[in-house]
Amino acid sequence: MSVPPSEVVLLKLPGREPEQFVMIDRNELFPTLAPGQPASREQWIAQFGQLLQQPPLSEAGVREALLRRGLSSREIDDQLETARRKFGVMTSKPTTWEHTTRIDYRNPDGQEIVRKTDVGGPQGQRIYVLRCTVCGHQYADYGFDADIRRCPVCQDGPRALPIPPDA
Repeated sequence: MSVPPSEVVLLKLPGREPEQFVMIDRNELFPTLAPGQPASREQWIAQFGQLLQQPPLSEAGVREALLRRGLSSREIDDQLETARRKFGVMTSKPTTWEHTTRIDYRNPDGQEIVRKTDVGGPQGQRIYVLRCTVCGHQYADYGFDADIRRCPVCQDGPRALPIPPDA
């Protein structure tokens, strides 16, 4: 029985000559805590990191493994091409996996996440309390701005939201 190509995620690994890949079953990629309850972002990243630690495969190793799964030569070529194309996109610009709304995250302008509140905003955004590490001013803002926020007191940043009371 053939495994549909979409059930396998093939990733090209950086800095390897000759090329090396990691093959991941999609059902291993997205862990759950209980039936119907998805894992948190942190758990997903930890799981992804573990999956990347498996022994790498050469192109010949990938071809052999996918042939054993019942994929055709054309499907295997497509998998390799997709992995190479994704690698090109992922390495064309600097990226980060850093979670910008975790406590103690500090952006390049020195604005640090102090705490998460129970107050929500537009499109399900949470309000966070930030502290300027330059002047010490504390203020509130939505999580999606944490990575670009500047202090409203000493860095001419936009006006802040009122700080919600502790729950």
